[in-house]
Amino acid sequence: MQKKLIALAIAGLSGTAFAQSNVTVYGLAYGSYDFIDVSGNNAAKGAPSFGRVTSNASRLGFKGTEKLDNGLEAIFQFESQVDLDQNTGTTGLFGSSRDSFVGLKGDFGTVKLGYFSGPARAFLSKLDTVAYSEGVGDNTAIVSKLGGRGSFFDSRYSNSIAYVSPKFSGFEATVQYQANEDKDETTGAKLNPSTIELGLIYNNGPIYAGITHGQRKLKNDVAGAAANSAGFRMGSNMEASDTRIGGVYKIGDASLHALYARTDAEGSLGDVDQNVWGVGATYKATANGKIVGQYYDAGDLDGNLVGQPDLSKTGAQFWVVGYEHTLSKRTMLTAYYAYLKNDDRTGTVAGSVTGRGYDFGNGRTGFTGDGTKLTGLTFGIAHAF
Repeated sequence: MQKKLIALAIAGLSGTAFAQSNVTVYGLAYGSYDFIDVSGNNAAKGAPSFGRVTSNASRLGFKGTEKLDNGLEAIFQFESQVDLDQNTGTTGLFGSSRDSFVGLKGDFGTVKLGYFSGPARAFLSKLDTVAYSEGVGDNTAIVSKLGGRGSFFDSRYSNSIAYVSPKFSGFEATVQYQANEDKDETTGAKLNPSTIELGLIYNNGPIYAGITHGQRKLKNDVAGAAANSAGFRMGSNMEASDTRIGGVYKIGDASLHALYARTDAEGSLGDVDQNVWGVGATYKATANGKIVGQYYDAGDLDGNLVGQPDLSKTGAQFWVVGYEHTLSKRTMLTAYYAYLKNDDRTGTVAGSVTGRGYDFGNGRTGFTGDGTKLTGLTFGIAHAF
């Protein structure tokens, strides 16, 4: 009822703007107080311990549909990040910093265009055990980081077009393409980037399972490598791919989660790959309380890398335990303890002792490097509307 009243109020202020659409106003306000401890031989700033207030996935959005002829529907979503903890100088409601798109939906499926997550990112979020897949405990900490060299496949893609199939017996397929708007034909700095992702999801009864595959090509020369390296900095003519398979199985008040992921990248600076696996579980201990936990392990890099003949000790380990308590359908209290350990040579092989390596995912601290260890104890409150 509150959502409809807000939408009607906004429609009244804007004349007939929403007169033909079913519009929903929604959002999330999620703040936490985090105790962070940094340790390790090469941690920056003397390996400090500190507290902080963090805004976790807080957002404000508008979404809606309009029924058209022949069973078609026009769909749209406009969603922006809201930083509760500080003034970041972002564009707020006028910047689509989160999934935003427009499209058509019908018996054929859905086609949409805009700036939004790919199948791999959406799939990984579903496998996470922590609420909203945010904060120091989310599973993006070490998945698809290629030895801490960077990240790409867990980003939202600009200039995207996607097709989502209708559901058949629990199956749904997605194809997403990121156009090459950043193409550059300048001699000595050529760049022609493109990305395609495929996803197949099965969601029926107690089983949620899927497989995703993404491929990024740059077709860049040496000078262009610095401009857009897909996050992995592999030099000219860089190509990268990411494959994920996993699922969730619900058993009464419990759920079991599992993921296997493989990331490959090649270019003029070498050819490397990395395997990551993770398991997790949740258990509804009381009517309002749920215990959550997960463990992820990133293996050492494999392959060859110019200037780095030894790729050992380039992985990381990450685990989290927590408790989530619902005060109502919209309000939740959260408490998590997370620990992340960089192996002894992650920063060195990734390119910088303190500048590269593994960090908490969406709750990142800015501290990485050889042997760096991060501990996070966080208490939060989330209100969805």
